[in-house]
Amino acid sequence: MIANLDAKVIKYKLNEVEIITTVVDDIKPNCYVASIYNATVAYAEDELSKITIKYQKIISIILIKLFSFILKVINIDKIQMLNNYMLSTNFYPESFNSIDLQKLRKMAINDYPAHTLLLRSVNNIQNHRLYCNLLKDNWLPITFRQVYLFNDYSECDKHINYRRDKKLRDDKRYEFIEVDIENFALFERAVALYNQLYLDKYSQHNVQFTPLYLQELVKKEILHLRMLYDHKYNKYVGVVGLIGEDNIVTAPIVGYDFSYSKKEALYRRVIAYAIEYARDNKLQLNLSSGAGQFKVGRGATAELEYIFVYTKHLSLVKRVIWYLVSIISNHFYAGLLKKLKL
Repeated sequence: MIANLDAKVIKYKLNEVEIITTVVDDIKPNCYVASIYNATVAYAEDELSKITIKYQKIISIILIKLFSFILKVINIDKIQMLNNYMLSTNFYPESFNSIDLQKLRKMAINDYPAHTLLLRSVNNIQNHRLYCNLLKDNWLPITFRQVYLFNDYSECDKHINYRRDKKLRDDKRYEFIEVDIENFALFERAVALYNQLYLDKYSQHNVQFTPLYLQELVKKEILHLRMLYDHKYNKYVGVVGLIGEDNIVTAPIVGYDFSYSKKEALYRRVIAYAIEYARDNKLQLNLSSGAGQFKVGRGATAELEYIFVYTKHLSLVKRVIWYLVSIISNHFYAGLLKKLKL
């Protein structure tokens, strides 16, 4: 279903709550949503091109190489990722926040005693309760990236870029259309548009969706998928897909036709749809990382996102290295993310 994912998928059940979990045994070509090595090393290498200040780039390269060596020595990808939906941004329903975290932890360690436990996509705004519980339970926070959140939509109205984007809806040339579930070619087109942005422009380590997977998500009413249709040239030129639970939604599917001029504002149109969908449905929106200036200019707030790891059942060497990774990421990488608005 995800072309570049190589992981075992299991489920834990606690108090009638099912927790989807991925298990990986070693470092190998993989998607960052299941691989800590790809999330912290391979993906970071892709981000180097964004750093324009020479000394910062040199320091970053040295740290990445050091990280790579250390992570390979301890086989960093011997991991269990709990509550892993295998999306660019995980979400945590209220049912997960109410479970006994210690009981879940013990259950997972009992099944895979040599694997590090991880939780992805935790931030201190939208996941404050979970964030505090993890710290209380002695999980280590590792700064991963900076994400952009829409929690107070009254802030959007203050930004001229947001107001301009809303006016794009009056343009009758372009229209967002619900996908015909039985038309497989539309899902192929959706994946192609997504790939142009997330794989070709950003990183091959991003989630490589398959058309069949998107079709199944839409059939099961898990994914809200809309495609942007150009009535002038009679073709689909953009895609946006939203998914979430309770009061938080994220947009793992975003893409557009790169052959179009920037003046056609295709990216602005698909992001505007995501923001208005969340606002109209009174949902908080997590627009993931990237394009920070663009998102802040439409009312988003920047917030650090963490990977939390539990290591107390591991060897002393692994515990020390995980601790060092946590310290370095929180004291150097976090500051770099904020300064460069990555």
